[in-house]
Amino acid sequence: MQVKEREVKKLFVEPVLQGNGIGAELLDYAIDQKNVNFLWVLEKNKRAMAFYKRHGFVETNEKKYEEDTTEFLVCMKRFSDFE
Repeated sequence: MQVKEREVKKLFVEPVLQGNGIGAELLDYAIDQKNVNFLWVLEKNKRAMAFYKRHGFVETNEKKYEEDTTEFLVCMKRFSDFE
Protein backbone atom coordinates (compact mmCIF):
# COMPACT_ATOMS: atom_id res chain seq x y z
CA MET A 1 0.00 0.00 0.00
CA GLN A 2 1.12 3.53 -0.72
CA VAL A 3 -0.50 6.58 0.87
CA LYS A 4 0.32 10.15 -0.02
CA GLU A 5 -1.29 12.87 2.05
CA ARG A 6 -4.96 11.79 2.21
CA GLU A 7 -4.95 9.60 -0.92
CA VAL A 8 -4.51 5.86 -1.25
CA LYS A 9 -2.12 5.82 -4.21
CA LYS A 10 -1.75 2.02 -4.39
CA LEU A 11 -3.24 -0.95 -2.61
CA PHE A 12 -2.32 -4.40 -3.89
CA VAL A 13 -2.75 -7.85 -2.41
CA GLU A 14 -1.29 -10.87 -4.19
CA PRO A 15 -4.16 -12.74 -5.89
CA VAL A 16 -3.47 -15.95 -3.95
CA LEU A 17 -3.86 -14.00 -0.69
CA GLN A 18 -7.02 -12.11 -1.65
CA GLY A 19 -10.16 -12.87 0.31
CA ASN A 20 -8.34 -13.18 3.64
CA GLY A 21 -9.03 -9.66 4.93
CA ILE A 22 -5.56 -8.29 4.18
CA GLY A 23 -6.83 -5.53 1.90
CA ALA A 24 -9.51 -4.59 4.43
CA GLU A 25 -6.92 -4.32 7.20
CA LEU A 26 -4.65 -2.18 5.04
CA LEU A 27 -7.49 0.11 4.01
CA ASP A 28 -8.79 0.39 7.58
CA TYR A 29 -5.28 1.34 8.71
CA ALA A 30 -5.05 4.00 6.00
CA ILE A 31 -8.43 5.45 7.02
CA ASP A 32 -7.82 5.32 10.78
CA GLN A 33 -4.13 6.21 10.96
CA LYS A 34 -3.48 8.23 7.80
CA ASN A 35 -6.89 9.90 7.51
CA VAL A 36 -7.26 8.98 3.82
CA ASN A 37 -10.42 10.14 2.15
CA PHE A 38 -10.02 9.41 -1.57
CA LEU A 39 -8.45 7.17 -4.19
CA TRP A 40 -8.54 6.45 -7.91
CA VAL A 41 -9.62 3.06 -9.24
CA LEU A 42 -9.86 1.64 -12.75
CA GLU A 43 -13.42 2.06 -13.96
CA LYS A 44 -13.42 -1.48 -15.38
CA ASN A 45 -12.22 -3.03 -12.08
CA LYS A 46 -15.68 -3.73 -10.68
CA ARG A 47 -14.32 -6.01 -7.96
CA ALA A 48 -12.08 -3.25 -6.58
CA MET A 49 -14.88 -0.71 -6.81
CA ALA A 50 -17.19 -3.00 -4.85
CA PHE A 51 -14.45 -3.51 -2.23
CA TYR A 52 -14.03 0.23 -1.74
CA LYS A 53 -17.80 0.76 -1.60
CA ARG A 54 -18.01 -1.82 1.22
CA HIS A 55 -15.48 0.33 3.07
CA GLY A 56 -17.42 3.56 2.79
CA PHE A 57 -16.18 5.02 -0.49
CA VAL A 58 -18.51 6.33 -3.19
CA GLU A 59 -17.93 7.07 -6.85
CA THR A 60 -17.62 10.69 -7.87
CA ASN A 61 -18.09 12.19 -11.30
CA GLU A 62 -14.34 12.76 -11.57
CA LYS A 63 -12.55 10.65 -14.17
CA LYS A 64 -9.15 10.73 -15.79
CA TYR A 65 -7.15 8.53 -18.09
CA GLU A 66 -4.73 6.11 -16.50
CA GLU A 67 -1.26 7.18 -17.51
CA ASP A 68 -0.21 5.88 -20.94
CA THR A 69 -3.55 4.11 -21.54
CA THR A 70 -7.03 4.80 -22.84
CA GLU A 71 -8.64 3.37 -19.69
CA PHE A 72 -10.46 5.58 -17.23
CA LEU A 73 -9.76 5.95 -13.55
CA VAL A 74 -12.67 6.97 -11.34
CA CYS A 75 -12.20 9.02 -8.19
CA MET A 76 -13.82 7.53 -5.10
CA LYS A 77 -14.20 9.46 -1.85
CA ARG A 78 -15.14 8.48 1.66
CA PHE A 79 -18.89 8.90 1.97
CA SER A 80 -18.53 11.03 5.11
CA ASP A 81 -16.30 13.46 3.17
CA PHE A 82 -18.40 13.39 0.00
CA GLU A 83 -21.39 15.31 1.33
